[in-house]
Amino acid sequence: MSGKIRIAVILAAHGEAETARFAGNFSMTRRTLAHAAEEVPIPASLRLFISFLSGLRNSKAFRRIGYVSPHNDITRRQARAVAEELGRHAGSGGVSFEVFPAFSVTPPFIEEVLEKTRSFDARVMLSLSPVENRFTCGSLCSQLRQTFSGDELAAARVVSRFWQDGSLCNLYRDHVFAHCFGGNGPQLARPALILAFHGTLVKDGRGRPPSFHTGFEETQEFASLLKLSFEADARSRFRQVEIAYLNHDIGGEWSAPGLEEVLDGLKKRRVTEVALFAAGYFADGNETLVRARSMLEESGLERTVFIPCVNDSPAFCGFLTERIVAASRQAVAWRDRAG
Repeated sequence: MSGKIRIAVILAAHGEAETARFAGNFSMTRRTLAHAAEEVPIPASLRLFISFLSGLRNSKAFRRIGYVSPHNDITRRQARAVAEELGRHAGSGGVSFEVFPAFSVTPPFIEEVLEKTRSFDARVMLSLSPVENRFTCGSLCSQLRQTFSGDELAAARVVSRFWQDGSLCNLYRDHVFAHCFGGNGPQLARPALILAFHGTLVKDGRGRPPSFHTGFEETQEFASLLKLSFEADARSRFRQVEIAYLNHDIGGEWSAPGLEEVLDGLKKRRVTEVALFAAGYFADGNETLVRARSMLEESGLERTVFIPCVNDSPAFCGFLTERIVAASRQAVAWRDRAG
């Protein structure tokens, strides 16, 4: 095949309102619930009511503490850093890359970016979550099938299963050690480490397992692998490593133990130093900066350290770039065979 192959790279994240205004927070919750309603029966009137209350609550709380979510901006910075790395990889070869940030519940929406990139020869898509579920990678694949024809689908690759990649565990450990025992943060003697993950629904309101893919088993396996890797690392001075989940309080039974329960348990055992790392997230946002950090700071523990997500760190963006390059080679090989 002659000519340069143009590959669109789409970094797909959940998305969060970028101001403390009511409208953005209302819209974010409304779209989130609309996606959830594809699998969980939530009446439209109830979704509207919850969205209205959530918009009011978030707007009031965020204004009070002077908070604006950095989540979308972090995703854009990740996209710019990956684009720079890919530019170095492309060099003078027959491939060019263009990187697009996209969001599930805030603009630019994933479906709009998919349509925008139809003129490209191939697409590589990443769901920016360590563990895939129906509402992350599953939603991305569903929109992909609805948008593209058979030939277009053949030239598309979805990068997932980050939780199985040993390189991510290594990256996480280096990141945490730098913030706990290196020059990136306060020096700790012998803290407990909490690895926090996105909670998942385990049983619905009637006690039945969810009918859709929640990613619960994958999250458990990832948490276990990561915990063991920290415990086995010779650099570690952690007295213990705990797993916790950031859950919601609607819909039924959620994954356990919740973060609040783990913090209470450490306090009762008179642990004085605790570090918290939200391992289930690739970018900081409302759940990590508002919920998790607030729980940590209000726990009554003597000394706490909140470790930021990997965000747009060079190591993480380099990790994403390596996965993109590998997937793009598959797409290019398909184009060569098709030509």
